Amino acid sequence: MAAVKIASRPDAGLCPVPIVLVDDHPISRAGVRVLLEETEFAVVGEAESGREVLDVVRRTRPRIVLLDIRMAGGDGLDALVALKRRFPSIAVLMLTGYDEPDFLARAVAGGAAGYLLKGVRREGLLAALRAVAHGDILIQPEAPCRSPDPATKQPASTEPFEPLTPREEQVLRLLATGRSNREIAEILFVADSTVKTHVQNITAKLGVSDRVQAAVWAVRRGLCPRMG
Repeated sequence: MAAVKIASRPDAGLCPVPIVLVDDHPISRAGVRVLLEETEFAVVGEAESGREVLDVVRRTRPRIVLLDIRMAGGDGLDALVALKRRFPSIAVLMLTGYDEPDFLARAVAGGAAGYLLKGVRREGLLAALRAVAHGDILIQPEAPCRSPDPATKQPASTEPFEPLTPREEQVLRLLATGRSNREIAEILFVADSTVKTHVQNITAKLGVSDRVQAAVWAVRRGLCPRMG
């Protein structure tokens, strides 16, 4: 069994923001620790796999979890769903080397507060951590989006330019769970090209640029329930 590292709690008087790192590469975790030195963030625990993270989070109670996606000891997107089910108030920021729209859509549907690539600079990482610590949803470091206020239950985006058809809404719900066009086609018993046409129509009607932004729109409007 891989070792799990639990750091000592920093001086409570300094009020740092506690963070847990989850990555199966020790060098990657060490690099993040160095980047966070002398900042308002403190690494209070580390895990090498998605299977370990729940126990580490239970013991350390961080405010933010930095979570990789592909790990030898368990998928990070599955760990995300388990984390948000068990600890819904903790912000999970995906930090990954995979620039994949489907992964991003699954992360948003699973409740991630943000999605960053590992090539992000120190300033971008710190900006992302500060954003999610304040309740923002961060899809890109340059464009944080304020989460809707659960008390008001107002949608975070406007109505579609044109109403979606029932079939388009069905496709959008599936798209927002991170499924590919082929997977959607298999579920709906239609051709891949038909799904592609539906996705094009959906993005046009919503006024968004791609399927990822359509998935974000759907999650915020409650068309797709959070995974788990």
